[in-house]
Amino acid sequence: MAYNFSTLSEAQFSNSEEAMRFSQLVMDENWPDVIEKFEEDSYFHKIEIKGRGTALHVAVSSGLKEVVKCLVKEIIKHLDETSLRMINERGATPLHLAANAGYKDMCELIIGRDGERKYLIQVENENGETPLFWAVQERQTIVFLYLRQFYPTDFSIAINRNNTSILHVAIQREMFDLAIIIIYSYESLSSLKDKDGATPLKTLATKTSAFKSGSRLSWWKLILYYCYPIRKLDAETTMKELSKEYANNEKEDYCEVTLYIGDELEKTYTKRRSLAQSCHHILKSLAQSCHHILKLVLRWPIMSLLGLEEIKAIKEKHIYGGQLLKEFMKEPYGSYMGGGETPYADKNYDCEINDDSKHFQEFIKVARGVGDASMDNTKEDSPNMDVKDTTFLAAAKSGIKEIMEELNAKVSITSDQKGLLLIAMKNIKTELSEEENVLKDTAYLIAASFGIIEMMRALKSNIRSVILETNSNNENALLLGVKNRQPLVIQFLLNSLSKGDFGILNLQIDKNENTMLHLAAYTSFQSKNTWRLSGAAMQLTWDIKWYQYIKELVPEHFSNKDNKERKTPSEIFKEEHKELLQKSVDWLKDTTQSYSVVAALIAGVAFATSSNIPGGNKPTGEPTLKGQPAFEGFAISSLIGLYFSVTALIIFLSILTSPKELEEFRLNLPMKLLFGLISLFVSVVAMLVSFCAGHFFVLTDEYTKGSILFYLYISIFLPVTYYAAIQFQLFVDLVNVIWKKVPPPSVKGVLL
Repeated sequence: MAYNFSTLSEAQFSNSEEAMRFSQLVMDENWPDVIEKFEEDSYFHKIEIKGRGTALHVAVSSGLKEVVKCLVKEIIKHLDETSLRMINERGATPLHLAANAGYKDMCELIIGRDGERKYLIQVENENGETPLFWAVQERQTIVFLYLRQFYPTDFSIAINRNNTSILHVAIQREMFDLAIIIIYSYESLSSLKDKDGATPLKTLATKTSAFKSGSRLSWWKLILYYCYPIRKLDAETTMKELSKEYANNEKEDYCEVTLYIGDELEKTYTKRRSLAQSCHHILKSLAQSCHHILKLVLRWPIMSLLGLEEIKAIKEKHIYGGQLLKEFMKEPYGSYMGGGETPYADKNYDCEINDDSKHFQEFIKVARGVGDASMDNTKEDSPNMDVKDTTFLAAAKSGIKEIMEELNAKVSITSDQKGLLLIAMKNIKTELSEEENVLKDTAYLIAASFGIIEMMRALKSNIRSVILETNSNNENALLLGVKNRQPLVIQFLLNSLSKGDFGILNLQIDKNENTMLHLAAYTSFQSKNTWRLSGAAMQLTWDIKWYQYIKELVPEHFSNKDNKERKTPSEIFKEEHKELLQKSVDWLKDTTQSYSVVAALIAGVAFATSSNIPGGNKPTGEPTLKGQPAFEGFAISSLIGLYFSVTALIIFLSILTSPKELEEFRLNLPMKLLFGLISLFVSVVAMLVSFCAGHFFVLTDEYTKGSILFYLYISIFLPVTYYAAIQFQLFVDLVNVIWKKVPPPSVKGVLL
């Protein structure tokens, strides 16, 4: 049955059978027929394929530039641009999808070479996100620059309905280079607060990866870090270079679609290029291929072996993060407190700007038509409940007592279940209150919590009053540094503040009347602020040292000061560390028992070796091989092996029989374990040396020629090297906990 779609009315076209046929053509990717339908009637432009949007949505998602060009051409020809504004199930227009995927050329086809349909950039999804917003979310810098040029002063396209700007998004996703370009393009975004009251600077304060103080590099990576050169990003130059790049890439001329009837290919897409353009394209492709091959063969193995690519990425983030912080400090009060003057809006923007809208956020609400009434209605419908809340979260927000009473009235709960439920609710409520405190904290206090010294220094230099700020729990930067195990923050404040200012912070107590010493008494084990160490015993040692370090900074009477629960710091320390103490004792017992077995075996082997002299003795009792270097090496190494293996055994036995109280873990037990490890390692090496020296007399001269024997003995020491590599981290941790006075920062930072 043949249909003449050009004469169909809208009512006829709504026939589900025809829509299904067209949808099947799209799903089968039969684009020649799809284009033909687009040519015949504009109603085909608006048919929605289930779960994928219109045919134009599907073509854009599939990356078919030629098909998109033909479809857009037919849409424009029919003088009905409705399908260009239609959204799919994700709430995205075709331009959203093209921007999200980085298809700059498709964006140009949809918008028009001269921006004839630039209004599509202002089309928002249900979250108020424009195509430009989607481009930033996926780090499509070229697309962002292309879309921005049409509305260079219209900030509304860079903000969603939650007042989250593209600058917030770029920082949140750690795209700091793009954030520098954004702040250069839309300077006023630096003072915009989102729905939670967070400015971009506040978001940056949570990103430890953006600053060197938030990263923990190993010593050899630290050397490479300082040797690797990274230049700062010049936003203006970078934007010009990227603009030139996409301007050069767009000079491809696609011809019209040709239709063939018959069994041959129905549609073909050809590019019109001159011979010179073709040769240039081929040479450029060959050059790129050669570059990639050289990079793969020569550069990549070296970069991978040393981890240079990873170090480069880390240093780039640090450079760009510091550069972004400097940009914020150009207007420190606006970036820190938020707000700002009303920016100049684009002349073509379809809204009226009231003179009373003095602040940027008020302007955005007016521009978007977001009234306070709708928000009030939402609050009235659900005053305390979020639709995304679980039962437990809702219970915690509403109050524990009321929920427990309701449960008792309607559900039979045993006393054990009631206790578990109550504990769970209390934990959730505590976590919620902590999250609320973080949201209310300023950028300076958040930086103190995360140990970002660079931001604290910059804010202190530009806004002197920040040093006295406190959060809703009455905690200042010093208390937050102690609470979050950030010794770098303590040292920074100690060195940068005067004695009087530091004393003011030092005497501060929180709402629960906890002093610095109370906060230092809590355990770091199994929490988000854990020291990075090998075992539970090392965690306990650092906690003890941390407590002692803070104790030296506070007044003496703080040791006996009670908090609201009538507990002194020492009582809290002992109570909080009961579990960790038991774990430390178990870990230490298991470790020393294993080492004791090895030490006993080595002692036995060393004793047997020392009693069996190679070559025997003369009738006078004198060794036959006396005076030969190999024999002397055998005699000395066997004695050393016996001595150190017995020493290690004695040390490990003394650890097993020690009382293992809290005080012992501060220095005594770690010191014993360190000396025991050293003795055990020396005894293993001495045992192998004595074996090789004694075995030397067994081999003939053939093995001594050509250094065969040398390589053979070297291979014997591979197990020792492997053992040393395994135990190296424990050895380093023991050395650190014994000789370092101040623990390292907690593991909130990037570990490498």
